[in-house]
Amino acid sequence: MHRASDADLFDDFCKDKLPSDEIYVAPQHQPVNPEDEDDVVPDQHAAFGIQRATQKVREPAWKDLGLRELMRRGPGGEGRGRGRGLPR
Repeated sequence: MHRASDADLFDDFCKDKLPSDEIYVAPQHQPVNPEDEDDVVPDQHAAFGIQRATQKVREPAWKDLGLRELMRRGPGGEGRGRGRGLPR
């Protein structure tokens, strides 16, 4: 709107109100009657359902590396030679 006459045209354009039209909505898409809401079981919240469906199952993290036991045993500790009889 660079000209003063544009403002007048804009005001004239915004004055008109369109009448409300009747729109057919199929019964399965119509909102639930508030009086019947007690009988209706609510669906899960959509965002929660989507988040839950896309959530990956996380494997438990292995936090105990056994470093304390490794330091206690040292390089020539008790566990030396345990795997000799195992097949390769």
